[in-house]
This record gives sequence, structure tokens and C-alpha cells, in this order.
Amino acid sequence: MRATYILVLLFAWTTAVSLGDPFSKNDSVKTYRFISKNILTRLIDSVFEKQEVTRGDVELLNYYATILKNNNSDSVKLSDFNLSELSFYSQSDEKILFPPVSFDSLPSSFNLVLENNFLGYYFSPFKGVITSNYGFREGRLHKGIDIDLEKGDKVSAAFDGKVRFAKLQGGFGNVVILMHPNGLETVYGHLSKIKVKEGDVVLSGQTIGLGGNTGHSYGSHLHFELRYKGYPLNPAGFISFTDHKLIHHTVVIKKSNHLLAAFPSNSSLHTVNRGESWALIAGKYGLSTKELLALNGLAKRYYLKPGQQLRIN
Repeated sequence: MRATYILVLLFAWTTAVSLGDPFSKNDSVKTYRFISKNILTRLIDSVFEKQEVTRGDVELLNYYATILKNNNSDSVKLSDFNLSELSFYSQSDEKILFPPVSFDSLPSSFNLVLENNFLGYYFSPFKGVITSNYGFREGRLHKGIDIDLEKGDKVSAAFDGKVRFAKLQGGFGNVVILMHPNGLETVYGHLSKIKVKEGDVVLSGQTIGLGGNTGHSYGSHLHFELRYKGYPLNPAGFISFTDHKLIHHTVVIKKSNHLLAAFPSNSSLHTVNRGESWALIAGKYGLSTKELLALNGLAKRYYLKPGQQLRIN
């Protein structure tokens, strides 16, 4: 069991990021205000001297490593008050709706911690009925989900973070974009009123706007997106919008046919070959098409592209 933990720690070091002062061989890993790759290396070394390595130690080290990696930094300040310093882009790029980031610059696969005692916890932006899911419709990718609401309903921040963008913007109407310490951004579109300003620090559950019908919208609803470095992720891959909670606390993000996709860390994946259909792939693994769609956070079929990866368990 100990060897397994050490392998996980080494994997965290090679794929992710972050830490503070070293702990003694009898201590648990603690939280830190400043974390660096140097300190992370010392922390991992010290694990070999410990009598027992707990799962909590591994999760925290992996979290620290992820923060360093996703912030693309050798050192990160971490404290209850560091969200005001959060930044993913240059000062000028932060004013752009979705700053351009080369897809080739992203790792092919990496861990992403979604919530814990240090990141904070998920809060449902709005508890309403899903009226449109993530996925292709009429040949175009719908990059988020639509949640039914009434004009004036309160819309909440999904995670602790910092407001990067808050203004009227084309088809999104009044839109708020929040940056989060793990590298994610959440997008809240078609608001009737914005209740925060750029640079504000917000906590999960805090009201960031009121529901509405601004921009290219037919009927009041919240358009909600999850993005990493500007690339959309299917929110239903992480979040249950019926139970209003996260499905997984940590996911693996993989490149899949020029898109990013999130999977549980223990998932088995199928790579789509030319000519394969949803029904054919489902049949290979003893699944119904509906079950295969549900595993991949989808409500309806769309055209599959060779090289795309699908979760099969």
C-alpha cells in the first residue's frame, strides 16, 4: 500500500504542482501560505521517512502540485486571502472574453482537483431544470449547459475565485467569468444584472448576478460553462445537476480530438475509430446507447469523430 502511495506522489510531481514549509517525518502534510517546486521536492523526499503515509497526505500533495502546474509557476502564494492575486493571463489578455491559448501548449493528460478543504467546495449556480446540454447541436458545439430560471433569480458562484470578466458581451449578454485556483474558469451568461466587478474575490455560493435573457437568448435561462485555459469542458462530466453536487472530487483531463474532456481517474476509455457509431461502441461493452451517453455526460447523440475518447465504465 505504501508503495502505491509513493507512486501516486511521484505521478503528482511529474504532472502537477505546489507547496510550502517541509513537514517532519511524524507530521501530516499541512497547509502553507507559499508553495514552490523546491519545497514540494523536499516534502516528497520526507515522505520516504514517514512511518505511515495517509490518503489525505497524498491528496494534499497532489492538490499542491496541481496548483503549481495550472498556474505555470515555480512558486504560488496560498492563503485564505490570495485569491486577489490570482491570474492566468497577461493583464491585456484578461480583458478578452476567452484569451487565445495554443492547444498544443496544453499537456495531453493531467489531474484536476475540484474541491477540498483548501480549494473550497462546490455550490450550485442555480437549482433549475436543464433545458439544453453540452454537445453538438445543428453542427455547432454548445459549450455549456442552459439552466431554466426566471428573470431576477439569484445566480451564485460555483467555486471560490476571482472575477476576471464582468460586462455585456455579444451573444453572452451580461456575462461573468470567474477564475479559480485549480486553473478552471466558470462562465455565467445571459444575466439581467451583474452584481460583481472585475477583480472582486468571491466565495462559492455568493451571488454574482441575477438571471435574465440578455444577448442571444430565447427565454430567461443561465448559460453555464466550465473552461480550462479557454477550452470548454462538459459540466455534466463533473457535476450532478439533479443532486446539485460534484460527482467526482478529482478528475483526469485529457485531450480528445481538439477538445478537452474530463474523466474519473479510474475510467476505462474507448478511442473512436472511423465509421463507429454510438450504438456500435455501446454494444462492444455491453451497454445501451443511453447508458454510454450518460457515462459521458450527454443526453443525446452527436456525430463522433475519429480519435475522440469516450468513457465506457
